[in-house]
Amino acid sequence: MSTTRREFLTVAAAGGIGVTLGAPVFLRRAAAAEPIKVGLPSALSGSNAQYGTQAKRACELFGKEINAKGGVLGRPFQFIYEDTGGDPATAVRKAQKLVEKDDVKFLTGTVLSSEALAVSAKCPEWKVILMSTINGAGQLTTTAWHRYFFRVNTSGPMGARAVSLYLAESPMKRFFALGSDYAWGRDSVGSFDKQITAAKKDVVGKDYPPVGTKDFASYIAKIRQSRAEACYMALPGQDATIFFKQASQFGLTREVKLVTEILELENLKAVGEAMTGTIGSSRYPFTVDTPKNRDFVKRFHAMHGIYPDMFDGETYEGLEWLAQTIQKAGTADDVEKVIEAWEDSTYEGLEGPFFMRKCDHQAVQPGFVVEAAKDPKYPHLIPKILATYPGDKVTPKCRTEDFA
Repeated sequence: MSTTRREFLTVAAAGGIGVTLGAPVFLRRAAAAEPIKVGLPSALSGSNAQYGTQAKRACELFGKEINAKGGVLGRPFQFIYEDTGGDPATAVRKAQKLVEKDDVKFLTGTVLSSEALAVSAKCPEWKVILMSTINGAGQLTTTAWHRYFFRVNTSGPMGARAVSLYLAESPMKRFFALGSDYAWGRDSVGSFDKQITAAKKDVVGKDYPPVGTKDFASYIAKIRQSRAEACYMALPGQDATIFFKQASQFGLTREVKLVTEILELENLKAVGEAMTGTIGSSRYPFTVDTPKNRDFVKRFHAMHGIYPDMFDGETYEGLEWLAQTIQKAGTADDVEKVIEAWEDSTYEGLEGPFFMRKCDHQAVQPGFVVEAAKDPKYPHLIPKILATYPGDKVTPKCRTEDFA
């Protein structure tokens, strides 16, 4: 078989991984064309499907854009979705299928922290990376951490930290804390309790409704009876939407300020004006005013016809950082080299600078406190930014949930 000069230059420029220039041209072409597979064992149905949907939307935009540019190292990105329904055991089974049958080296899109903890525990055995762009439980980068796990997103303790810093300056003194009865909800409430009491405030009650609660009447009664001035919440997806609606119907919002660990666009659209004035942290507010984010919001809206929610933004950032890391490592096949390239690396995110700590693979990034507000430019309430905190102020010490 003869090789023309043009064929040689084309294949060499494509940068195929793990293939030497001395290999036959058809092998080099095959290597260059082999997709970089990313598996998403994600909740695409059930009460938390809004999060899986956000991850999928981000993948669709990123995939379209990166592949139009020729991919990374001459290889296109391919995304493979598996619906977990928000169940940890199903998440592990679907993730194992992605690894063993589909041969993915990178997993992302796990929705509930309980799912992420279950899948993450298997990654050292599978020798694949799990990149969190959604999961908040502190354990993922503390007691359950290992080198195959990376968290690009703001964690629950980081969100609680931003809210606590903001409320420390508030005249409110008495707080009730309500968190869903699973890893993220309990972890977030525990972190808020610790931080707000350090600010000389009182937590006058705590409760943990099961995931999927439809009737919050008894919890609303407890909050009212506690005489709290504000209620801090860590409720996911439809649970949060139902609580906000019932809190308004029962008149709780006239007596108690609602504060949430994550103020989501999806909830603002579903609940409407009843959420006006609610404050909380935001892991990614689409209203952040950076040139990179303004451009991203335009492109996202052009593709999907809506404005990006928190995990649309964070998943896009994670994918862009992963692609940058693969380019730096010079391979998508050698996971160990990708890990080494990602550790202590920097990335210019939509909200500002990110830094991936080697010690626990938690991304240091800015923290935001926002308020649900009306803006005539938008058809729904938006997250109006009230305060921005630098990454070193809202990121815990390495492998802990303690702050400097």
